[in-house]
Amino acid sequence: MLLNRSIPLPFLLGNIRYEALSVFVFANLIFTLRHFVGLEILAIPLAIPALMGTCISLLLAFRTNQAYERWWEARVIWGTIVNDSRTLIRQLRTFLPDKAAPAETIRIFARRQIGWCYVLGQTLRGQPTEDLVKTYLPLAEQAPVVEAPHRPLAILQAQADHLRQVLSDGYLTDYQVVQVDSTLTRLTDAMGRCERIKNTVFPKTYTFYLQVFIILFTAILPFGFVENLFFVEVPVVTLIASAFFLIEKSAIQLQDPFENMPTDTPVTAIANGIELSLTQLSGAAVAEQPMAAPAYFIL
Repeated sequence: MLLNRSIPLPFLLGNIRYEALSVFVFANLIFTLRHFVGLEILAIPLAIPALMGTCISLLLAFRTNQAYERWWEARVIWGTIVNDSRTLIRQLRTFLPDKAAPAETIRIFARRQIGWCYVLGQTLRGQPTEDLVKTYLPLAEQAPVVEAPHRPLAILQAQADHLRQVLSDGYLTDYQVVQVDSTLTRLTDAMGRCERIKNTVFPKTYTFYLQVFIILFTAILPFGFVENLFFVEVPVVTLIASAFFLIEKSAIQLQDPFENMPTDTPVTAIANGIELSLTQLSGAAVAEQPMAAPAYFIL
């Protein structure tokens, strides 16, 4: 996620460097033909690209709004994961009697939940999770989870199985188990909502048509400068076209919030915050180690 800091210029221009270079070369070609070859016929009324630019601006506004809604939904989902993870351990700490065995049980639940948060985030980004499973899960559960085709779901099932074992040991009542299980159900629902965002592709036809319109706009823009601006024409055309390309690229980045990019929902940082909270709730010693964020974004 981009932070409220100065974003380096290479990050902004790096996404549109090829488009900006193409517009610059094309604008130079039209400028040369008009002013040095004498093809003054290569001119159209400026109202034509102005009208087309207005239409594209409306489409870009809609496109960016839809992309931001996907990003914001992902952030809201991870906010509920934070709340429900804390609620899960708080419920267990409230319901379980103050004995040595339940105290250790709470720590196991907390470590497993922390591991689930990290594993879910890495799975959404398509990154390896085996080391996380070995770090946070009990030894007896590691092999089944690693072999499972859906590791986050396997970890939640391990939580449910452990909850059933605690019930059979007589530490919880049926009503208390229902309360804790409802929290696990909300976590499962949040996981499914993240997967829906991840697996639902933004309509490619809409993206393609918008890109075609922007290319057409930048292609006719150099012909609209009927005034003799001389060497100012090419930079102006390049800047205007770059603005349209940059907005379109930013929308593409926002629409996929789990791609391990600076514009992502910061799932790893959120999971790190959950780890600190659950470690505190489980009664273990909290060694706060804030994640070192790069200059302008945090994952």
